[in-house]
Amino acid sequence: MDFSTRLKELRERNEMTQEDLAGILKITRQAVGNYEQGTRFPKDEKLLTKIADIFDVSLDYLLGRINIYEKAEDVELIDRIIIDYVNEKQEKYHTEKTMTLKKLLISVNDLPYETIDKIVQAIKILKSSLYK
Repeated sequence: MDFSTRLKELRERNEMTQEDLAGILKITRQAVGNYEQGTRFPKDEKLLTKIADIFDVSLDYLLGRINIYEKAEDVELIDRIIIDYVNEKQEKYHTEKTMTLKKLLISVNDLPYETIDKIVQAIKILKSSLYK
């Protein structure tokens, strides 16, 4: 679905006339009609943003890039869920890393210093070969 069809659908869903929408946008009714017919397209990104805000949809939905009707607050909720998920994964990674390091320290604690130093050198060699 393209912008012109989506605009008309949103306007009608919200029980607005072309004149009503034109008044809110401070443009002519003819301009709204042209947008809905697909003969013209808003040249000003602020106007597009204002249309999306009026109908409480994302710009992607308004422009026909996605077909899921999302309210702006739904998009914000999804963003928060994703951020929380990523933060949780990072926290879990750091917790597991800390636990593994503690296990490593415990396992080498009773070894002589020279052996521990050789283990550290071996780790450095392994690390450098992994990140080439």
